[in-house]
Amino acid sequence: MLLIIVSMSLIGAYMTLTRTEIAQVKSSRDSASGFNAAEAGLNLRAEDIRAIFLDYDRPDGTSPDSVEACDEGDVGDGDFACETYAFENSHSAVTYVEEEPGNPYFTTIPPGEPFSGLSTQEYRYTVTSVGRNQAQSNEAVLALTFKSRVVPLFQFAIFFHEDLEFFNGAVMTVDGHVHTNGNLYAATQDGGQTNYVGQVTVVGDMYRGMKSQSSCSGYSGTSRVLDPVSYVSLPACSSSRVLIEDVEDWNDNIMLDVDEVAVPAPEDMDSFSDGEYWLRADMRLVLRLNSSNNPVTTNSSTGIEVVDTDGNNISSATNALHNSSNCPGLVSTGGGPSLSVGTQGPGTSGDQLRLYREYQYNSSINNFQRTLEVDMRALLNCIKRNPVIMGGRQLDDDTEEGLVFHMAIDGPRSSWSQNNYSVRIRNGYRLKATDSGSPNVKGLTVVSDQGVIVWGNYNSSSWVPAAIMADTVWLLSNDWVDSDSYQTDRYYRDGSATTVQVAVVSGIKRTGGANGAAGEDHGADSNGGGAINVFRFNEWFRVGSSSIPDFTYVGSMVSLGAPRKSQSTWGPFTYYSAPNRVWSYDERFNDADLLPPMTPAFVYIKQELFVRDYEL
Repeated sequence: MLLIIVSMSLIGAYMTLTRTEIAQVKSSRDSASGFNAAEAGLNLRAEDIRAIFLDYDRPDGTSPDSVEACDEGDVGDGDFACETYAFENSHSAVTYVEEEPGNPYFTTIPPGEPFSGLSTQEYRYTVTSVGRNQAQSNEAVLALTFKSRVVPLFQFAIFFHEDLEFFNGAVMTVDGHVHTNGNLYAATQDGGQTNYVGQVTVVGDMYRGMKSQSSCSGYSGTSRVLDPVSYVSLPACSSSRVLIEDVEDWNDNIMLDVDEVAVPAPEDMDSFSDGEYWLRADMRLVLRLNSSNNPVTTNSSTGIEVVDTDGNNISSATNALHNSSNCPGLVSTGGGPSLSVGTQGPGTSGDQLRLYREYQYNSSINNFQRTLEVDMRALLNCIKRNPVIMGGRQLDDDTEEGLVFHMAIDGPRSSWSQNNYSVRIRNGYRLKATDSGSPNVKGLTVVSDQGVIVWGNYNSSSWVPAAIMADTVWLLSNDWVDSDSYQTDRYYRDGSATTVQVAVVSGIKRTGGANGAAGEDHGADSNGGGAINVFRFNEWFRVGSSSIPDFTYVGSMVSLGAPRKSQSTWGPFTYYSAPNRVWSYDERFNDADLLPPMTPAFVYIKQELFVRDYEL
């Protein structure tokens, strides 16, 4: 009996201990699940805040006093209100956001971090998240204080969302920050030199050598990084492409494996869409084409209309644009005067535009361009005389820190991956109306989801913050005349010295048709052109036997992806020869007040403080 009693006591103690351990394990498991739920709530809520910034907006609302206030129905409102996230393990997270007084803080990203030295608007928030179990008991209380940093893309000399390639044949000094969300291929041509003055940040891998071919033959020039007062050369590319993994010698002037930053999508520039550029534009100018690619003259004699956000013709604005008294010669159906519709197919030499790179890729579609042509100076004068064109706004309107013009072509090929539609801007050397008493334009951004062609000097006199955002960007020199479109021999299409001062967003053809390793080693003809192909040329830049004119560019070059309306490759080079690329970053963009209207930005979160409250 004694043995039975002792045995039963041991069994009872074991069962009690087992139940205790099971309870402890369950409690620990639930605590971990609650912690994970609360942490997930933090991350989701912080991402919600970041996404608001990406839509060119700012969080707004009223915060509740506490989680208990959320439970009692005092949930706050707007972007800071209580929000509950449910997860598959029957756990949930109750969250809310508090904004730090004084937002935004204008600051400079400190040394040692990616993008150091760039100006940023910093918004500071605290997210509180309570992880709960199925019974709605609190299991973990977490708080995350973070900074949401808004970094303008036009503060980079060169910013590529996809792979970035350098293979210049002469000296090219990149005197600002460089970033790629993909790989970087530094492959200066023999005899050339690439100098990186600003910080270079790379999300993927960095190579010395070409992307289109593994051999360094012809591309073993010098690449150097400033560190911090003298240049230090990158490893040589003597035989085949070299992966660069050790960048300690450059003291954070090269940073690898940085976190990818989310950028606006090219679709944000689409016409007839809910994209911010279309919705917020001060003027939307559209060329209507019928199924035969001829102008639709229902609302205007030229097919050109001023439209609202729904794409409907604004008759008062369209009529003012065509007013022969206030805007004489502004609108024409020929190729010569100010704002015109280009012709397609056989015609007279002088009123048609042929882009030879597109032509050699697909001559049947791109024999001649269908263009919406804008004489920028005449258009600004017309708006000065007829404010109704911009809904009553004046030229010095600063709703978007300046003017935003969206220019579109509504035709049967608008969405084609290869079309012959383009917007051409000329007479834009000074972005100011000439009429007496005309107010100064604070800034001007031109947006199109088609290709944009800049003809001659642009913003070269009386500089204002300016940008061109397009599917592709072409540059025609001051010497261009449309009769050159009939010069099939490139040697007769002479280019001359020209100056363009504008920030640019342009699509860049993917080398090998893909990013990263999938696009490597497909041969020279697969080359997308990289950084030197942000601008497309159409002329032969030679004078006599040796002199090469300068094409001076001052601004910021951004690519958010591949072109969606042009599939032509960089070569073969039967259509142009390059000018001297006298290119530099516009340091005026370091001042946030001097950025072009609606400058695109990326937003990233910098964690400042993570706290767990153990008093449940």
